[in-house]
Amino acid sequence: MLDSLKNYFKKSIKKMAEENSKTFGNGKMDCCDLNRANNAVKKQNNSGK
Repeated sequence: MLDSLKNYFKKSIKKMAEENSKTFGNGKMDCCDLNRANNAVKKQNNSGK
């Protein structure tokens, strides 16, 4: 039973990692880069107003 729980969590973590790679890419996670990208999108959305 313990092995099945362990395998379940391993699969879940692997699946989360794959989804994060799709969303954020494979580069180093850096809050500054994420904030810069988010701010650039906000500026683009506000420039049309």
